[in-house]
Amino acid sequence: MARVTAVTAVLAWVNTHPTLKMPGRLDLGAFRTQIRSPSRGAYLWVTRLDGTDALIAEEAADQARIAGVVFAATNEAAEAAAVAYANALDAVRTRTPMGDAVCLVVDGITGPQMLDDQAGERGELYAYQVDADFFLINGGS
Repeated sequence: MARVTAVTAVLAWVNTHPTLKMPGRLDLGAFRTQIRSPSRGAYLWVTRLDGTDALIAEEAADQARIAGVVFAATNEAAEAAAVAYANALDAVRTRTPMGDAVCLVVDGITGPQMLDDQAGERGELYAYQVDADFFLINGGS
């Protein structure tokens, strides 16, 4: 089974998703690293936690556990964007193109979970985490 560039796939999907890249959602987009001092809007930091081989409907897939942390200047904006992301993940039930990969399904969604409820008091961004298992195949598979 071939591994998939899972983070690249998820970034491509989020950054072209019609209902995520809009005001009140993940309007700043998704990134591999944390971005500096956004004064407004929300963004998603994506990392791969781990992965394993999986068999979905008799098709070999790369089961990638992806952590997504939503950051925003207000608690309300961070929570709203994290909920929108979690709902978009939950809607992936059929083959969905994600960059050069295809996602067969997203499962095992956890969150949104607030990471630090004192962030705003220290002048930092609020953060909510949403993790999920992406079952991915290479686009040519």
